[in-house]
This record gives sequence, C-alpha cells and structure tokens, in this order.
Amino acid sequence: MSSYIKSTAALVACCAASVVADGPEQVHLAYGLTPGTVRVSWATTSDSGAHHAVMYGPAGSGNLTSTAAGDQRPLAILGSGRRNTHVATLEGLEEGQSYEYKVVEDSLESEVFTFTLKKEHHDTGPDLHVVFGDMGASHAFSLCLACNASSTVCDAEACAGNTTVGLVSEVDEAAMFLHVGDFAYNFDSDSGKTGDQFMNNIEQVAARLPYMISHGNHEDSPANLAHFTERWRNMPSNTTPYTTLAGKSVNNPLYYSWDSGLVHYIAVSTELWFGVGLEIGVELKSQLEWLEEDLKAANANRDNVPWVIAHSHRDIYCSTGDDDDCNNATTGDAGKVRKDLEPLFYEYGLDLWINGHEHNYERTFPVYEELSEDSNINPNATIYIVTGAAGSQEMHESFTKTPPSWSAFRSNSFGYSRMYVHNATHIHWQQVQTDPTLFPTSDYGRVIDDTWIVQENHGPFNKANAPKGRAFPIGHDSVERTHDHWAELLDIGYDGTVPLSTLIREFREKYGDDKWGEKEAQLMRHVNHLMASEGKTQWEDVRDDGSSDGEYFRWIEKHPHSADEAA
Repeated sequence: MSSYIKSTAALVACCAASVVADGPEQVHLAYGLTPGTVRVSWATTSDSGAHHAVMYGPAGSGNLTSTAAGDQRPLAILGSGRRNTHVATLEGLEEGQSYEYKVVEDSLESEVFTFTLKKEHHDTGPDLHVVFGDMGASHAFSLCLACNASSTVCDAEACAGNTTVGLVSEVDEAAMFLHVGDFAYNFDSDSGKTGDQFMNNIEQVAARLPYMISHGNHEDSPANLAHFTERWRNMPSNTTPYTTLAGKSVNNPLYYSWDSGLVHYIAVSTELWFGVGLEIGVELKSQLEWLEEDLKAANANRDNVPWVIAHSHRDIYCSTGDDDDCNNATTGDAGKVRKDLEPLFYEYGLDLWINGHEHNYERTFPVYEELSEDSNINPNATIYIVTGAAGSQEMHESFTKTPPSWSAFRSNSFGYSRMYVHNATHIHWQQVQTDPTLFPTSDYGRVIDDTWIVQENHGPFNKANAPKGRAFPIGHDSVERTHDHWAELLDIGYDGTVPLSTLIREFREKYGDDKWGEKEAQLMRHVNHLMASEGKTQWEDVRDDGSSDGEYFRWIEKHPHSADEAA
C-alpha cells in the first residue's frame, strides 16, 4: 500500500536551474512500491557521466539535502534513435509533508519541482483523480488550450498562458493522473523524437504528481513496446520482467497494482488477448492468475481501501459502431476480453473498469452479461467507462447506431474525466469537454456528464441480485444520451430534436452506404482545413484499432484518387 502524492504550487521558478541541452528532461513521477517512497524517472538524449541523482528536501527550506541515486539504461533501437532513461527512488518521505526536488546529471540540472506526500487516510475533502486515454504529441487538445494539430510541441512554455483550463489546470488539486494507454502517436515516430516531445509536453503535469499508465495498442509494435517498457519503468510493478528490443526489462509495467488513498487500482494489459505477449514471453494465463490473486487481496483489505478499480486500454463494453472493437459480444474484441474478465470482476465485486481505445467517452449503468439497472446507488454489477478522447491525430467519427440499453451517456467530443473520491461510499464522476474543433473557447472545460456512484456494500456481488432488466428499452435513443458534435456539419437535417444516430440510419437507408462514406470524407476534408493539420488528421482506422464506422475506409478503397483529398 503506497502513500500518495498531491501536487501543490507551481514550479518553484526562483530556485530552478536552466535546462541545458542534453541535460535531464522528460521528468515524471510514479507511486513507489512501499509507503513513503516515490519513483522519479527522466531521460537524457546523449550519454552523460557517472552521476545520476535526485536531490530533494522539505519544501520552503531551501535545502535539498537528501540524495537518491539514479540508474541509467540505454534505449537504443534501430530506426528509433538513442537516449537513456533513469529512475531514482525517493525514500523516507513523511505523510503530509511537501517536498522540492531536482534531477542532477553531473553539472546539469532540471528545474525544481514541488509535490506533497499526502496522508493515506484523511478527512480533508475529496481526492481528485484525473483519468484519460489516447493522447498524442500533436492534437493533445486536453492538455491545454494552446495544444493544436499543426505541432507536436505543447510543453510548459506553450501552455504558460493557458493554465486555467485543461489538464494543466487540474495539477494543483489532483492527487494523480491516470493515462489508460496510447501515447504520443507514436513513441518511435521520427526516430523516437515524437516520444521525446510527448514526454516533455507532459512534464509540466507529470513532474508534479504521479502519472500512472496502462498499455495501449499503439505500444504493441516491437519498437513501441520497447519505448513503453523503458519510459514507464518507474511504475510500482513487481511482476515478471520480459525482453524487448531494448533488452531485458527491470520490471513489468503491463500489469501491476497500487493504492491511492481509498482506491486500489489494478492495471492490466488487454493487448495480451491479441498476441502481443507471445513475442516477449508474457502469457495471458499468467496475467489472469495474477489478477485473481490481486483481487482476492484487495477484497481482504476493503476495510482500509474500499474502492477497487481496474483499468486498461481496450473495451469490455462500448457502442461505437460496426467494427469489431465493440460489436460482437462473443467474437468481437470487447467480447474476447469480456469473456475472461467479466466473471472475475463480478465474483470479486469490482467497482469500476476504465479504458480508452475508442476516441470518445461512454459511461455504462451497472451491467452484467448485457443486462443492466438504471441506478448507480449500491450497484449490483461493475460500471464500465470509456475515456479515450484526450486528443490525437486519429479523430472520432459520428455514432452511427442506437446506444445499447446499458449505455447511460456517450459523447464523441474531446475531453477527459474527473473522479472525486469523497469517502468510502461516494464517488463523483464528471466528463470535461476540451474540444476546439467546433465549439467556442468558452465551452473548453465545460462539464458534459455528471453523476454520482454510491456503494455502501463493497465486496463480491451476489448473482441473486444481478441486473435482470434493461436500463433503457432496446432501440431507445435521445439527445440526452448521445452528444455528437459533428451533427451540424453532416448536413442531413439535424435540428437538435432527433438523435443523430436516427438521422444517419435513415440517410443510409435512403441513399446507401457509399453516400454515407462520401459524407465522412467531406467531413474529414473540413476537419483538416479547420485544424490546419496538412492532412495529418484522420479517422480511427477500422483495420488497426477500430473506428465508429468502417464505411469511410470502404469508400476510400472504391475512390483511390480521392484518398489524398479526403485525408
């Protein structure tokens, strides 16, 4: 069980040394394996000397008198550049104490950052956990208002004038960030420079509070998996290491668990269902056995840490459209994962499952085996949340089908999630919109979904009380359940009174799927023009990681000369 960090004031500019080229960069924190410890990770882009360390001390004292030695591991992959990663563990930290620290590489130093080691059990108000997935170096719209589609640079300097909204605005209040997979787009792009820039972009938040992670499908290729493993090796994992292109890992960030206040978090890799582990010797069976043991231990500790939340990248319940990510409950991607995990989650009473992958947001009612109940008060099944809309070059398409009966709310606008843990029984969940594509600046930071989850009976669910009905009738839709921001641009008669999925279905029945694919191509041309992204913005690719609708890709294949124009 780990003590956890809560960030405080802005970076201590008065005490910061200038960042020198080839000095420490990409600084980020994670929870340590034991109470009173924090893991600091950073990178250097060229070989440095023998001294790698973090100097730290009580905030405000002006004395960074403690030193934690850092290690050094090369991250050198053919075609993906060369850099070093470093990790140091800060020990002997006291609950309730604020600390300042800086990273030292021989004569080069980072800025001085501040964090607070907050008490594990307290009554000082809710803890804010910020959750999101699928954020790139470019198109990182949720990070701050200055992030855009035309540049991968969105670091502290770029965001300096825009810190009142977006993820950067949450740092002073939040206890931690959780990024549920798909980073940078991609870590290995441009000889690894895209990954370096992404890590430098998030340093403005990740150096000030724990930035915890899940493994996503964009980290599946051999090179990207090596980047993922080395860049996030400060995660509090003690599961079996494996070997990547960068060599044998020091730990296993694919699956691990930790405590943050009243929440026990369990990270698992859904990529193991799709063959990734075969290349590195990590078996799905081993993960499932570890998961069950961790759930047992978490249940035995519910009196101290009542909420149990699992997270990963791919879906278990989602409703985007006609691709295999969501559709078939038995043979589709979500169905494959659900078959193994849903029974475990029900047996051990998992409160929430959180994932990304779909570049949208969707929250279910308590659901088990497709049946649901329309109340979050003392739920008798797990609630599933998709929050994969932080912003990347792969856009979200319109919802083309009626939401399932278990879907409480869904949106395809960019955004991130807030989870306020008030106490052992109450969680307040919000979805924050951060979409610059069609909305006025005044809408950036607007809450579009707001709900409470109340659980007074933590622990295994009782199948006798499992949901037996449907939260909504099959075929029901309303403008209150689906927020689709492409509606007006599609020009198919949307007036805000009829759900867009209904209009899309009627349009396709009248004009055919080929005309619908053409509509999507027109929409993508508009998006690229709107974002000045020079064709870099695209739909989620149904052939790689899913999309809301595959008709666009079928249309492109039929009209190859229009591909460049549509993209």
